[in-house]
Amino acid sequence: MRVLFVLIAMSLALTSCASLSEEDCMTGDWQGVGMVDGKAGYTSDKLNEHTKACSKYDIAPDVNAYMAGRMMGLQSYCTPISGFEQGREGKTYRGVCPITSEESFKVGYSLGSQLQEASAAAVEARENLHRIQYRIESLEEQASGKDCVSGKEGKACRKAAEQARIDSYLARADLLLAQNRLFSLERQRDRVRKEVTDKLLDLEPSYNPS
Repeated sequence: MRVLFVLIAMSLALTSCASLSEEDCMTGDWQGVGMVDGKAGYTSDKLNEHTKACSKYDIAPDVNAYMAGRMMGLQSYCTPISGFEQGREGKTYRGVCPITSEESFKVGYSLGSQLQEASAAAVEARENLHRIQYRIESLEEQASGKDCVSGKEGKACRKAAEQARIDSYLARADLLLAQNRLFSLERQRDRVRKEVTDKLLDLEPSYNPS
């Protein structure tokens, strides 16, 4: 059964819409399918996709087995640590957790979302820094005027090279600002990471941050 469950999990992972193959439908491990969907945080509407997929082979799902498996899967999904991971990865919560575990899941989800936002801001700042660096390199190459010819024919080229030198100087000022912004946002990200990790450890002392 464990091997069968792993095979189904791999099958669902490889198909983004999670539709089942003919082999999956014929195998009929609906509890295993439900468990995979529950661990992924899918709503019960996911069964409609499986029903449609298996109808091609005149096979109907075992609804009771699927729902039982899904509830088992939700027990793994609806935890503070799982919520944190979902939020950190920017995934959507579909409101599937039972009322008894939803509050703690949402706390973890909120902490993960805070870290995701701080990390995304730092990544965006680094990408902006790289764009400015690339622009400076391009401007400096143009400012060299190495392709300009002498005399009147090269006048426009030399004028463009002079403007590129000015633009390069201004871009270096932008680079300094971008470096300062990146440094600030990376410090903020590290601060948020420590804060949310400490709060998560209060909820789940067994949590091992990586």
